[in-house]
Amino acid sequence: MHYAEHELERRVADTYATRSTATLKNSLYDSYKMAIRWASDRIGEQGVIAFVTNGSWIDGNVDSGVRACLAEEFSSIWVLNLRGNQRTQGERSRREGGKVFGQGSCAPVAITILVRNPNAAHAGCRILYRDIGDYLKREEKLAVLRNAGSIAGIDDWREITPDRHDDWLGQRAAAFQALYPMGSKAAKAGKSDEVIFRLYSRGLATSRDAYIYNFSRDACAENARKMVGDYMGAMQTRQEHPECSVDDAVGLHSRYVRWDRELKNNLRRGRSVQYSVANIWVTQYRPFVKQHCYVEYSLVNNKYKQDSIFPPSESKLARLLAQGEPNRAICVPGVGATRAFSALMVDRMPDLHCVSFGQCFPRYRYEPRGLFDDALVRVDNMTDTALATFRERYRDDSISKDKIFDYVYGVLHAPAYRKRFANDLAKALPRVPVALDFDAFAAAGERLAELHLGYEYCPEHPLEVVPAVPGKLRTRHYRLGDGAMRFDGDDKRVLIVNDHVRLPGIPQEAHGYVVNGRTPLEWFMDRYRVTRDGESGNLNDPNGWFAKPEDLIVAIRRVVHVSVETARIVAGLADPFDEEAS
Repeated sequence: MHYAEHELERRVADTYATRSTATLKNSLYDSYKMAIRWASDRIGEQGVIAFVTNGSWIDGNVDSGVRACLAEEFSSIWVLNLRGNQRTQGERSRREGGKVFGQGSCAPVAITILVRNPNAAHAGCRILYRDIGDYLKREEKLAVLRNAGSIAGIDDWREITPDRHDDWLGQRAAAFQALYPMGSKAAKAGKSDEVIFRLYSRGLATSRDAYIYNFSRDACAENARKMVGDYMGAMQTRQEHPECSVDDAVGLHSRYVRWDRELKNNLRRGRSVQYSVANIWVTQYRPFVKQHCYVEYSLVNNKYKQDSIFPPSESKLARLLAQGEPNRAICVPGVGATRAFSALMVDRMPDLHCVSFGQCFPRYRYEPRGLFDDALVRVDNMTDTALATFRERYRDDSISKDKIFDYVYGVLHAPAYRKRFANDLAKALPRVPVALDFDAFAAAGERLAELHLGYEYCPEHPLEVVPAVPGKLRTRHYRLGDGAMRFDGDDKRVLIVNDHVRLPGIPQEAHGYVVNGRTPLEWFMDRYRVTRDGESGNLNDPNGWFAKPEDLIVAIRRVVHVSVETARIVAGLADPFDEEAS
C-alpha cells in the first residue's frame, strides 16, 4: 500500500486525531506516529509490526487517539518502556535513568510490537506492558534487553485494560468527575454555568523571550526599539517593493527580531506597530521571578485571553490597577504538562511557562463596555451558580466569591488532594472537592495568597552573610557574575551566591515547597544569572533588577521565608476527604 503524504495525513486525521480528546493535535503528525499509521494499514488483515520509537505516546494526553486505535486494530500489543525522559527535572529525572541512545536523545524510548491475528484465541486486544525500572543506567537497560533476547524472555509482563479515557498508564479516578469543575470549554463559550470560573486562559506565549523579556528596564526598552525597527523595516520594504516576498523582506530585517510563522503572518496582514514606553510591563516570567516585558501583541506568538485578564496598559482600568487594585489569577499546569501538579497565584500577566503550559483562572475578567465602546469594564469571573452551590452545601449565606477564591487556592495545595488525583490533574483541568471544613481551607488559601503575591515585600528569613574569603564585603561583591548560584554540598544548607558571598543556614523546610518542578530558591538560582542569548546576542543581567546590589540578599532571604511558611501551612492542611474516610 502506497500513500502520498497528504493521504497519510488524512488517515491520521481520520483515526488518531478523531479519537483524541485533546485540543492541540499537531504532535499526532510526528513522523514516527505517521509511520505507525502507515504500517498498521500496510499489513492488511494480519501481520506483525515492531517499532523502536519515542515513548511519549504511551501516556501522552494528546495520544489517547493513538492508543484507542491501536487497541481496536490489533489483537495483541507488547510495550517495553525503556524510559529515559530527560525533559523532566529533579527526582523524576533521576528515576527515568539513562538515555538508551546516549546523548543524542532526551525523549523516552519504547519498543512496541503490534500483532494482528484474526485467529487469536482471546477476544479483543491483549495489551502487555513492562517498565524497564527506576534509576537504571543506560548500560543496565541494555543488559536487560540482551538477557531477555525476545518478548518470551520477559516473564513479568503486566496486562493492561484501558479505561474510558483510553489511558493505559496513570488511569484516572472515577471520583474526580464528581468534583466541582474550575472551568470548561462550554463555560468559556457561554454555554454553561456549572463551573467556578467562566474564563480561563493560557499565559503569554512570545516565541522570542530573549528579545521581549529582560531584568533591566533599559535593556528591555532598547531591545524592543530594535525589534520594532526590524519589523517595521520589513513592512516598509514590502510597501516600497510589492514584488518582494515576505521571506525576502524578513531576510533583510532579521538582525534584531526572531521571525516565526505568526510574526510573518502579521507582516503579511500589514499589522503595523509603533514603539511605546507604555508597553514595558512588569510580568511574572517564572515562579517568584518577575521580569520586564515589552507587551505588544502583534510581536508575540499568542496572547490567548491575557488581555481580558490583565488589560493593556493604555486603558484607564489598567491605570487603576497600577494604583493598588490588581486582578489575581490562579495558575495551574496545562493539560498534558509533564511536571507534577502545582498552583501559583499571580497578580501580573504570567508567561506561558510560569507554570508549565499554564492555564490561568482569574478572579475578574475585563470586557468592552459595548459593541461600539472599547472602554473596558471589570466583570466578576466567578459564577453565581458556584456561589449558590457553596452556600447551599455549607448552609452559610455569608460565603463570598472572594472566600471561594481563597478556598480553591487552599484546596489545590492540599497534599492528600494532589496525591489522590495526581493522574487526573495531569490530564484534565482541576476539579475541586467540597471539603468538610470550608473555613480552614479558605484561611489557608488566603495566607498562601498573601505570601505568594507579596514575596517581594514579606519578612526576611534570618540568613547570615559570610564572606567566601576573610575580609570586608564591598557593595560590588554582591553583584552576580557569569557563574550561576549553587549549593555547597548535597544537604543544600549553604548557598554560594558568587565568588565573594555565601549564605549558610538555609533550613531544610525551604526545600519542601515545590512549584512547577522547583523550589522558589531553585527558581531564583536558575533565573538570576547573567546570560547572553546565542541567537540575538541580547544580554539579560539580573543585576539590573535591583536598586542596589545588596538587595539581592534581601530577595533571597524573602523567597526562603516564603518557602518555609508555605511548607508549614501546607503541612497543616487536612485531607479534604476526611468526611468520606470517616
